[in-house]
Amino acid sequence: MKRRVPRLTTDEQAEAFLDSDLSDLDFSQFKSGGRRIASGTDRATKIEELARTKTYRLFEQAMVERRQIICMYKGHRREICPVILGHRQGEERALTYQFAGGSSSTLPPGGQWRCLTLSDVSEIQLRDGQWHSGNSHKQPSGCVEIVDLDINPDSPFSPKRRLARPSAAKRRKGASESQPTKA
Repeated sequence: MKRRVPRLTTDEQAEAFLDSDLSDLDFSQFKSGGRRIASGTDRATKIEELARTKTYRLFEQAMVERRQIICMYKGHRREICPVILGHRQGEERALTYQFAGGSSSTLPPGGQWRCLTLSDVSEIQLRDGQWHSGNSHKQPSGCVEIVDLDINPDSPFSPKRRLARPSAAKRRKGASESQPTKA
């Protein structure tokens, strides 16, 4: 029998709940329609932090570890490096650099910037390989409104969290793939 999602009243309860096995939960008490979170308030910021999807956490992991992502996005297999992660109008979004794979538009040689709505991303795999980030992303983008994480340690976008510059030892050169992960 599926168990109901408990009412959580503190950040600590929510963090413990999210770290537990959620496979036997009954989500029928919730309305479907995607993840939308009101933004702009301290409360909304806390909700965003607690409500990160598995996809969001995988993109975050790829950024921290400087690993490439292979995924499906709107019917196309894409090979990307996520550069900025955050939210726009309550949706989880990522500004990425697509260096290979397919798209509904032509991918120029060398790659192109792509904005992904994370609820449309599936079949995520992280893999080692050269990090691709195209030209500098110093101009504002309409992709991510509230920047949570930016790969650029000198980001002009005031991210909530900053990444340290990768050491030479952490830069990955190989191409061994991890196991596919459904998000």
